[in-house]
Amino acid sequence: MIDAKLTPPSASFHASWLESYDEWGTLDQDGAAAFVAARYDLDLRDASHFAQWVNVLHQMAKDDFQPPEGLANQSTIWVVRDNAYLGAVSLRHSLMNEYLTEVGGHIGYGIRPSARGHGLAKFALKGALEEARELGMERVLVTCKQSNVASARTIESCGGILESVRPPESFVADLGVTEPIRRYWIDL
Repeated sequence: MIDAKLTPPSASFHASWLESYDEWGTLDQDGAAAFVAARYDLDLRDASHFAQWVNVLHQMAKDDFQPPEGLANQSTIWVVRDNAYLGAVSLRHSLMNEYLTEVGGHIGYGIRPSARGHGLAKFALKGALEEARELGMERVLVTCKQSNVASARTIESCGGILESVRPPESFVADLGVTEPIRRYWIDL
């Protein structure tokens, strides 16, 4: 049984999120949508900026919200235990650009290094799939790097059917891909 819960982002997790940042060694924690903060010139180490970012994440889930150019509306869900931020999953409501269509997919997720190996990624992915069903989506694209065996197993355990493994040179545009990408579809 998973001793965690899925919750909307909250500024109350700032200190724990920063601990996760230290573990990852980067602000770009998979699934957390930290890249959105850069679009608003927000320093997530600052508590007030962090709260602004959390507000933007809430807004991005609304269909009538216009996200910054190049970004899709998305629902972001955090994996937490007590007062600890353990990871996140983001469900993009559409594949509105080439990067998402080819590489990023509908769902991105990540668990902080110290919390891995306990089924939390599967728990997060299942939560995103439930959100996708509630939004009326019929199927979603979930991808991972070829070398990420744990992520591939997680996707497959949630019903992912491998469409293809695409080498970096197969992408028409320079999408920043440096290793093969496994592309899975999950029917909802």
